[in-house]
Amino acid sequence: MNKLNLTVAASVVVALGTLNATASDTHKEARLDVAPGGTINIVNNCGSVTLHGGPGKQVVVAYDIHSDKVEVDESTTSDKRRAEIRTHAVGEQRPTADEARVEYDVTVPAGIAVTVSTATAPITADGLSGDLTLSSDTGQITVRNVSKVHVHVRGVTAPVSLSSINNGHVEITSSGGAVQLVDVSGPVVSVGTTSGNISYRGDCSGGGDYSLTTHSGAIDVALPETASFDVSARSVSGLVQNDFPLQQKPHISYTPKPGSSFSGTSNSGSSSVELQSFSGRIRVKKQ
Repeated sequence: MNKLNLTVAASVVVALGTLNATASDTHKEARLDVAPGGTINIVNNCGSVTLHGGPGKQVVVAYDIHSDKVEVDESTTSDKRRAEIRTHAVGEQRPTADEARVEYDVTVPAGIAVTVSTATAPITADGLSGDLTLSSDTGQITVRNVSKVHVHVRGVTAPVSLSSINNGHVEITSSGGAVQLVDVSGPVVSVGTTSGNISYRGDCSGGGDYSLTTHSGAIDVALPETASFDVSARSVSGLVQNDFPLQQKPHISYTPKPGSSFSGTSNSGSSSVELQSFSGRIRVKKQ
């Protein structure tokens, strides 16, 4: 075979290889009718799930599939109160993590609740106005710019980041992932981890109950000098530090021990803040 034929053959091989690499890449879009107050449930182990608010009455799900070993099922109940998007392997196929990867971009109308469950896929929710229930074993969970909704987050080692949550009912549970809260306020803000660090930065004033608990992680709370809160902080074997002048309460359920616990009121004490760790450090500081 001469050089020209070799070159042509090589070009054909490259072209066929490129065709095979992209033949299974598929972009699709689903439009699901969900009644006001209804729920969209998304199950996706690999890839990413990005949620954002949008106009209209339909939930619009755009997604990319990278292998013919997986497919996406779409379903809606007859009363349109619940819709589901689920990624799964085809037949007896055993796709690799890369082959199983599906990226979702979901536009959610106002008032629709969203439930997302993943294994390694990151989840991002921005600007939604319905309740959120988000769960991932290892994927980053990020929630931004929501108000007056319930936010339930569960992670194993997944890092969790919440910001600009106004008047929300927030509940976070995690085994080992770090939890970061920035400008998160509401009637209930509860975080419980086993070994993850917890960071809170914002103004917890406004009459809410804030509970940050970890077994071995550290808790860092940064508040403005004008913050109005009633605080109780305890660590069994970790160091406890406080930068605020506190008015001591006449009756408390335990005797504060310098260096390992403190309690008191800053300003009018409109919100309740409870901080607990078994062996981690706790610090409350001024912004």
